[in-house]
Amino acid sequence: MSLRRLTLTCLASLLPFFLHTQPQPIWRSLPTAPNVGGSRIDDAVFLSPTLGWIANGYGQIWRTTDGGGSWVKQFDNDSIYFRCITFADSLRGWACNLGTEEFGGATDTNIIYQTTDGGLSWFANDNIFPGKPRGLCGITTIADSFVYAVGRVRGPAFFVRSTDGGNTWERRDMSAFAMGLLDCYFFTPDSGIAVGHTGPVNSSSSGVVLFTSDRGNTWQIRYTTSRLGEWCWKINFPTRQVGYVSLQRNSGAPVTFLKTTDGGVTWVEKQFLATAYYVQGIGFASTTKGWIGGNSSLPTYATTDGGDTWFQEPFGVRVNRFRMFNDTLGYAVGQTVYKYSRQLPTDVPEHPLLPESFVLLSVYPNPFNPQTTIEYAIRGGVEDPATPFRIRLLVYDLLGREVQTLVNDERREGTFRVQFDGSNLASGMYIVRLVAAPGLNPGPTVSGRFETSQKLLLLR
Repeated sequence: MSLRRLTLTCLASLLPFFLHTQPQPIWRSLPTAPNVGGSRIDDAVFLSPTLGWIANGYGQIWRTTDGGGSWVKQFDNDSIYFRCITFADSLRGWACNLGTEEFGGATDTNIIYQTTDGGLSWFANDNIFPGKPRGLCGITTIADSFVYAVGRVRGPAFFVRSTDGGNTWERRDMSAFAMGLLDCYFFTPDSGIAVGHTGPVNSSSSGVVLFTSDRGNTWQIRYTTSRLGEWCWKINFPTRQVGYVSLQRNSGAPVTFLKTTDGGVTWVEKQFLATAYYVQGIGFASTTKGWIGGNSSLPTYATTDGGDTWFQEPFGVRVNRFRMFNDTLGYAVGQTVYKYSRQLPTDVPEHPLLPESFVLLSVYPNPFNPQTTIEYAIRGGVEDPATPFRIRLLVYDLLGREVQTLVNDERREGTFRVQFDGSNLASGMYIVRLVAAPGLNPGPTVSGRFETSQKLLLLR
């Protein structure tokens, strides 16, 4: 038998082990998540499987650094209704206020709050452009410095952007395309979509999908739904080509959603339920496996065939946002925080944002095909926290040959992620190795040098 056939045979024998020795992922509520009483958690953002933030209608922002095992309140102002939140990295983030008029207790007129220290402090950052919207409903970041937002439900429709990490903002009146906008999603800094409604919410409204290819300077209508009494609510793209948009109806049936298989160029309406259901959140772990939620009295529904059929999956109340990492890990927020994983929430390891040493925190997924994400963290360990570290993150095969350099650069304290693409590699076991030392050009025996490694399994 050839070496290649022997290797593939061994890998084939390993696959059932990985499939059957690990429990199948399920949704569970996190018992330590904040209790928001009569309100709900409107949005969440997770930079890694362990680091995330949530925002709610009581004007609160909470952070977890251990995958939902514990939460720390970072902001609390009940005159604000936080509808959406995003982070560019572990330090810089933005949370948007729905504004006044929508809910009686929301009296704050600032619409964007920003943090530059991981949420420890927040400040209003929206008084630098004239004619600001009354509120914002959806926000996203891409490529480090681009921040895009839209609003709001029941109007008026505006698009807001920053191309310099929140230092300056611009806004565009979108009333020519929609009466209100509720969510946005960008594939690149240039190209993205926004969704909303064409008329007054309720009986006179249809859902609308808009597209831009020039950072929001110009827009075109890609799709308008065929019925009245509905509006687009949330966007979810499990891949670049396949995407979904939820359609909310306050009453009436059937209930539908939108799907694209060509990256948002064309859309089709697909039936979710033949009976009434108050849809809000939609999320997919893959192109075929996903969930719809939002109703306060009926269970969440699941699909395993890309939305052709749906069945009850009794988890989650008032689910408004899904944030999925892959087909075995994700989060959803509504009445509380829900986690999709193979492990119990009480078993989540407590990894602080900045551990006591350099650590390969996680590799997910593993096994993988053909891409996986490697997360590592840096903690000083030197007298001057501004001292840079030389970081080398390399991948080797089992013969000790270097097959890819993922990082060879200067880093300071923080948590970082890098993607490893094994498309050009053969199936098999690989080793990812992290080497870190203080100073720009450390020698092999420099004091404080740290090394660690972890196995990766590429299965095709």
